[in-house]
Amino acid sequence: MQTCNLYNMAGELTTEKKLNKLLEEGASRPSNAPPTKPLIRRVTHTLRARYDEKESNRYYFEPISVAIGPLHHEKDPKKSSRFEIAEECKLQLAAMFIKYGGSGERKEDFYNNVKEEIDSLRKCYDPKEVENWNDEELAWMFLVDGCALLQFIFLDVKNKWEEFGGKNDRIAFAKLDIFLLENQLPYRLLEVLIDSCTRVPIEGGEANPQKELKDSITEFISKSFLSPFEQQQHQTHDNSPNHTPQEQPQQHQIQVDPPQEQPQQHQIQVDPPQEPAHLLELLRKRLIEVKSEKEDNEKQDVWRHTFRSVKELKEKGIVFKARENSSGVITKIDFNYRYFCIPTLTLAPILVDDTTMPKLLNLIAYEMCPDLKNEYEITSYVSFLDSLIDSGEDVKELRDAGVLHNALGSDQAVAELFNKIGENLVPNLEMYRGLKNRIQKHCNRRWAKDAQIWHTYFRSPWSIIVFVGAFAGLVMTGMQTYNSFNDNPAPLKYSSYYYYH
Repeated sequence: MQTCNLYNMAGELTTEKKLNKLLEEGASRPSNAPPTKPLIRRVTHTLRARYDEKESNRYYFEPISVAIGPLHHEKDPKKSSRFEIAEECKLQLAAMFIKYGGSGERKEDFYNNVKEEIDSLRKCYDPKEVENWNDEELAWMFLVDGCALLQFIFLDVKNKWEEFGGKNDRIAFAKLDIFLLENQLPYRLLEVLIDSCTRVPIEGGEANPQKELKDSITEFISKSFLSPFEQQQHQTHDNSPNHTPQEQPQQHQIQVDPPQEQPQQHQIQVDPPQEPAHLLELLRKRLIEVKSEKEDNEKQDVWRHTFRSVKELKEKGIVFKARENSSGVITKIDFNYRYFCIPTLTLAPILVDDTTMPKLLNLIAYEMCPDLKNEYEITSYVSFLDSLIDSGEDVKELRDAGVLHNALGSDQAVAELFNKIGENLVPNLEMYRGLKNRIQKHCNRRWAKDAQIWHTYFRSPWSIIVFVGAFAGLVMTGMQTYNSFNDNPAPLKYSSYYYYH
């Protein structure tokens, strides 16, 4: 507002006074350093503008089934008819959570504890999004939405929906809405509600529910982006008798403090806040790989990257392989030579379905938030995948390799999905620089060009059989010709001599 006043007073002040006023305002404003925790805010206009051409596209960023938090919550029930059924379900879920999670007089602790934290919870949002909410209204909204969300996650992980009578379509849409950037609740709110529980929030639940509820959040996040094969591995691993939480990869657990035994200078701190801001941030941390500073700053030759798609790389002899035991980390991509001679590009398997596009777009939107310091890992991963996929043929190759599990429809539909997401993205050019350089080095080698000739002329077994047959025919013809000359050498040698003499 002060800047606007400065513009309005342009004719009233001298140039020197205007400059002094400008310097004073600039010094009084906060620095560009991000806050200790990124705020929950709306999707930036630069990303949203690309998808708002159609009415249906706005549901990539706005809830379609249930509004969680203040950004899409209407205080007037008459204005929230779109979420009328969801609001009733939220009340039922919240009541179930408080009824079974609390005991006696302790049930009031749920609201009282939220009310005590209301100032810090309010600061988790862009101030203009909560300025019309007083503390009482905001606390009750946080109580209902937070309890309903925790109960939803717990019932889903424990497969207890028969106790609630949930319908599959509503559950599926609600799962999608949970990971929208504009539909997030502060993770601190979830912790407050979890700490207020005295029992697991189901009928006959046991005491000490804190670990049970936090584990359900971790499992819910873990299962949100896994391929069917990895989901089976995840369930088998969790059900094994020797399984303990310590066996899980470190980056997939909720950690408040960094490991003390690892020197800080060997880690790149991509997310300043130690406590997660919300569930979408937990999902992002689940998918990205923590890289060492040595690996990230590795000096490499700069190459002009000329390769374009999976089809081209396959023509260069490169084989595609799905990573085994990727533990859900999708950003880790390797290029090496298996058995010292087979160039192999290894990617984590992912499931592509109707939820893939909104999840990726909201993860990208979160990385574009002005107060989140990060390396644009998801953005760079999607951009790299987009560079590999030009058509349905590329998707088919990745599907045959087990990298993509297509639950969306045709291979062309998957190609169009990644091409649409990858359009006009601004990735971190350093993230896969070394990987692209190694691929380009291979493509520039002579034997890679020979592999292209082999791929061009011997694409099918029939062409190989025809070539072998033709080559064998030439060899046999040559042998017969050679033998015919060696069977009667004398007549050929002296025939002309006897004719003239």
